[in-house]
Amino acid sequence: MLKLAFTPRWIGGLLAVLALVTGFVLLSSWQLGASTQGRITADPAKDVVRPYSQILEPGGYLDASEVDTVVEATGSYVSGSSYLVENKLNDGTRGFWVVSLFEPVDTDTVTTSFGNSPRGIGVARAWTPVAEIPAEPEGEITIAGRIVGNDPPINSNLIATDGAEDLKVIGSANSSYLTNLWNAPLFNGILAVDSESLGDTPLTEQGTIEPTATLLEQGENLLPINAQQVTDETVDWLNIFYAVEWIVFAGFALYLWWRLLKDAVEKHKDPALYFEYEGEYWVDEATGKPYYYDPADDAYYFFDEVASSPANQGKP
Repeated sequence: MLKLAFTPRWIGGLLAVLALVTGFVLLSSWQLGASTQGRITADPAKDVVRPYSQILEPGGYLDASEVDTVVEATGSYVSGSSYLVENKLNDGTRGFWVVSLFEPVDTDTVTTSFGNSPRGIGVARAWTPVAEIPAEPEGEITIAGRIVGNDPPINSNLIATDGAEDLKVIGSANSSYLTNLWNAPLFNGILAVDSESLGDTPLTEQGTIEPTATLLEQGENLLPINAQQVTDETVDWLNIFYAVEWIVFAGFALYLWWRLLKDAVEKHKDPALYFEYEGEYWVDEATGKPYYYDPADDAYYFFDEVASSPANQGKP
């Protein structure tokens, strides 16, 4: 078999098959990469506290590199601005976010149809299990927490209930929606607070918020949100299936070349098995090729040749 495999015809066929196999393997590798392309892993750099102005830009949009970043800002809450955002979970318990308008001391002033207003930050101050809005802390404070993306605009299920206007319940924390409620220009995104302090934000040696950091009025019904980075470790199994499929194709291509070579060797050894012939045949000593006698033509022919190419018409 090796002798036939090293002939130019079969070496050329093998090179063509190997080129095809290489393409199949590359396609399999691409499918494997695509199976984890949508993964999102946690970035430790986003946990380091930085000034809000490095992430939030006037009129800017939050991209994937900015969402989930921890920032801090010094300023004050606008009294009476708070709303409740329903259907927010804390350790599996359903409750509310308390969202309030926060105005940093170094923010810019924006001219709108309502006059000149400082640009504020929509802040999710805390999580609460009860539908009660606590009073905003007074005076200048420093807040720190994670910037989260806007919720999709959803109506509150409590809007139609009695007393909903007094509760000030909304369905989602969305800066575009809140800017209309407050008639105030806002930075894009929501700041989920983990720390409120009258001085500097308590930080670890790594520059992250201390785990012991608290809200100014923290209690049983007012807890930090402690938002975590959004991650996604899922695998697309359809891509995995396609990757395996391409490997199967590569294996089949190699098998097909080997099978054709094997058949060629067997045909060379005993070609009568590959023809509809039941008579006697002989092997030519000079070429090693089997031949048979055709009584209709009164001639001898090699099995791998057409009838017009007699092996030896003079052989007895």
